[in-house]
Amino acid sequence: MAHHLAQAGLTEKAINYLQKAGQRANESSANAEAIGHLKLALELLNSLPESPERKRKALELHVMLGQAMIAGRGYAASETREVLLQAKALTDDSTEMSQKFAILYGIWASYYVAGEVAMQQRAAVEFLADAERHAETASVCLSHRTLGTTYVQMGEFSAGRQHLECARKLYDPERHSRSKYFYGQDIGATALSYLCWALWHLGYVDQAVAVAAEATKRAEALAHPFTLAYTLCHARGMMDVFRRCPEDMQSYANTVISICAEHDFPFWTAGGRILEGWAIACQGKANEGIQKLDEGLAAWRKTGARLWLPIFLALKAEAHASAGRSDIALKIVDEALAISDETGERWAVAEVLRIKAGLLPVKGPAAADGIENLLRKSLETARRQQALSWQLRAACDLARLWQAQSRDEEALTLLQSIYDQFTEGFGTSDLIQAQALLQGLRARLVAETHVAGSAAD
Repeated sequence: MAHHLAQAGLTEKAINYLQKAGQRANESSANAEAIGHLKLALELLNSLPESPERKRKALELHVMLGQAMIAGRGYAASETREVLLQAKALTDDSTEMSQKFAILYGIWASYYVAGEVAMQQRAAVEFLADAERHAETASVCLSHRTLGTTYVQMGEFSAGRQHLECARKLYDPERHSRSKYFYGQDIGATALSYLCWALWHLGYVDQAVAVAAEATKRAEALAHPFTLAYTLCHARGMMDVFRRCPEDMQSYANTVISICAEHDFPFWTAGGRILEGWAIACQGKANEGIQKLDEGLAAWRKTGARLWLPIFLALKAEAHASAGRSDIALKIVDEALAISDETGERWAVAEVLRIKAGLLPVKGPAAADGIENLLRKSLETARRQQALSWQLRAACDLARLWQAQSRDEEALTLLQSIYDQFTEGFGTSDLIQAQALLQGLRARLVAETHVAGSAAD
């Protein structure tokens, strides 16, 4: 219809039909079609004389195109950001709040995925201020989600949790179910996806698993492919990376890849490949896993993304180390730390430092001192961030090092002080290993005391 109307010179009607076609394509996740329809609508619109109505229509089309570009090109692609910034330039005091907030969210997401943390924080604060001023619940909910995610990205997990809990309370499945068409994915599922991250880092590991399951259930019930791919990567994939549980990773990584191939989501296709590669490497097939990791990382970077590169590169470094290539592994992990310094993405720094310490060979006192310094730095970073789960892992490695140096009492004091802060998660592998290490240290100290007592006798 749009084609025939345009041929007949009925340009405004043709634009309206293209807009309807674009909206339907967006809602069915046919992103390439949506982008084509909406770009053509904008081309036709540019042929009309300037007027308030033309400006209003241009804004509507740019907002819709921005959502299609996020899914079809990636959040941080230069073309996506250009569309979003053009949309923002078209806003004024008469702009509908739903349109303005969709634009602000898209710009925030572009900064987030591109690894521009300072710009991301500024955009999130602006978003929250505007949302609270207009008191529109869906936008206030989303603005808390964006600011909470930003704090998690910065490694400020407690502040992140507070905002994400606010988003969780404000979210109404019935009233906000169409948010996925304005913001790319469902607000509720995304808020839960990052809330489980904040909880896990803060040491509430059982609650984190429960919230991750809630996020996945929510996403599966929506019949919205982009939300499902997003949630599987966050609440299943990354949570299993945190917990070092690769057993089921290939299964749902393949689900993500399949969804993304069907609907042309290049960003999350790359994420699925990276998760798949890590799972394969964990099975002892390091070279095959590294190949998949490299494919995924190349595609990830091609979308303009720098998000999560520190942890992804650390996983790749571990895979190289397992194949006996420690020199390559160390170079990769140093790249991960450099990217973190450059972007301001700090949430995984403690773990990357711990992984680096594990890559260093223990050859003499000087080498042991270098490892100890890295582990202390990892531990201090995690303490500043209140990241109890990272603290426990670093403390276990440091306790093992001290145990090898017969510094059992120091090791026991350190590890016990961190272990005692946990109130849940005692059935998880990290806490089970920590408890076993504590028991071994106590047994050694008892044995040493017994030996010392016998010698005195």
